[in-house]
Formats: sequence, structure tokens, C-alpha cells
Amino acid sequence: MNKTLKNKLIAHIDKFKESKILVVGDIILDEYLWGMANRRSPEAPVPVLQVKRKTYLLGGAANVANNIAAMGAKAILAGVIGEDPYSSVVLDMLKKSHVDAQFVLKDKTRPTTVKTRLIAQNNKHLARVDSESLDPISDELSKTIYENIEKVIDDVDLIILSDYIISVLSAKLIKDIVKLANRHDKTILMDPKGQDFAKYSGVDVLVPNMEEALIATKSSPDKPVKKIAAALRKIADKVIITRSANGVYYYDGADEINLDSFSVEVIDATGAGGSFVAMLGLTLAASGFDYAESVEMANYAAAAAVRKVGTYAVKPVQLKEIIEVAYNNSVKGAKNKKAAK
Repeated sequence: MNKTLKNKLIAHIDKFKESKILVVGDIILDEYLWGMANRRSPEAPVPVLQVKRKTYLLGGAANVANNIAAMGAKAILAGVIGEDPYSSVVLDMLKKSHVDAQFVLKDKTRPTTVKTRLIAQNNKHLARVDSESLDPISDELSKTIYENIEKVIDDVDLIILSDYIISVLSAKLIKDIVKLANRHDKTILMDPKGQDFAKYSGVDVLVPNMEEALIATKSSPDKPVKKIAAALRKIADKVIITRSANGVYYYDGADEINLDSFSVEVIDATGAGGSFVAMLGLTLAASGFDYAESVEMANYAAAAAVRKVGTYAVKPVQLKEIIEVAYNNSVKGAKNKKAAK
């Protein structure tokens, strides 16, 4: 990284507060039960967790919106929760995080999606319990979500669709949102899941991780990443594949970007994809849709996110800190190369 790029990225972070982004998708509440597991159950060959404390984090589309709001930008979240005690937890957390939840709808026929993780000493994960309904939301709720998007589409910089194949983003709703966005000249970033990406056809930017890209294209791990991205361009104009320790790959049919990952100690990769797509969207808005700079920024945000347990909303100071470290490392590397010659 050169000094010019470093200064540009820092300047973009300072402009994030001017951005407004709409996030649509599956809202998840991540519940953590922390405790000690020092004995086995007499009822089955499993450990017994003696719970000492309980914590909550926003997951799924709510994690993406939380990352946007944590940067000082305006995040509008659209999705569905239940009408139960957990729904109150979600709404309270969104309020505290300054996420606009006016389009978060309640459905008394389904539970709030909760993923409960049992964690013993030394951050050892014992199990995860999912409470959710995988039935699609009603046509009435889908229609309301669409109508709410119509209300704000002219006011937002772009739209992020965050799909966890739980219930909200049906093929029809995605198709309708794509048509609406095209009419209003708005960019859609798609954070996809599942085996069939056909329902995402027409989105502007597809952002899968490598495992998702391999499954969607029925590719083997040794297939060149460019060919995988090229296959995915049947769905979206631009493809950005996150590759964990192997960095990030961008391809739009002409230009390609291959970034190395920023080396950090990985504590927990949960939610890093949400941090990546949130920062990608924010930087696109702040930079006037410069994809090279936006992918670079998102790469650093993901590195910051994996240093914490659970879905983690990266703050401006932490992102700036990582950028400064990356710049200093590149300067040292250049000096060492020069000295070696």
C-alpha cells in the first residue's frame, strides 16, 4: 500500500457518515451461553455446561446494518422477526446501535431467528442450537417489504441484500427489487447463500465466499478462481470472492483484482462476511464507486472483524488502525527489499 492509497482510504472512512444504505434480508439474533464444562452428563455422553452469563449479538442482515451504523452512516434495515421475547432483544439492540428499524416487521406465526452457541472455558464451542422457521414469509409480508423499499429507494446510496436462505429473500422478491433498483439507477450488492444462485440473477455485485462460489458453480477447489468468477458473471456484472487466508478476488469481465489477506490472529470468523460487504458498500458510496479502493477497504474490515468472538461491528478507529499497520508494513517491506539489493 502506498501513501496515496492510505490517505484515500482514511478520507473515505471520514465520509462514511454521509452515506445511507438499505439492508434487506434475514435478521438473526446470536445468543451466547458462556460457562464451565467440567463434567459429563449422566444421561448421555455429552458435557454439561454450567452457564455463568448470557450475551447477544446481531447476526445476518442485522450484523451488516450494525457494521454500517457503527461507522456513523445511516443504516436502514428491512426484514422479519417474530413476536416473542427475543424480538424485543433484537429491537432494543438495533435501537442502541442506531440502526433504523422502521421496516423490521413482526410476524406472530414464526419465531425470531436465534442461533444459540454454548461456549465453555477457553472459548471452546460445545454446540449450536438454531431456533428458526425456514418457511417463506407470507406474500403479504413480502409485498410490505417491497413497498417499504419503494418509499426510501431514492434516498439511499445503494442496497445490500443479505440472504441466509431462512425466509425473507424469495426469488420473486429479489427479482422485484432488482427491477425496482434498475428503474431508480441503484446498485445492489448481493451477499448470497445456498447451492442455487439463479435467483440472484440481475444483481450488480455478487459477493460469495470461496466455498459458496465452488458449490454454486459446481467447481473443484483446484479450478482457477478467474474461471469460477467468470461463471458467476452470468448472474452479476461484478463478482467479488472472499477467500479467507487467500485474500479477495474481483472480476468484472475486463479488470481483475487479486488481494492478499491481511495477516491477523483469527479468533472467530463468524460475521466477517457481513463486515466485508458492509464496508464494501460504504466505500463504494464514499468513493464514487471505485471498486479497487472499496475491495481494499472491505478486506481490512474483515481482518478487523475476525479478531473478536462473534459478529463484530468494526469501528472507524479500528479500521484506521489496521490501515496504518498495513501501510507501515509495506514501507518496511520496501526498505528491506531495497537493503537486500
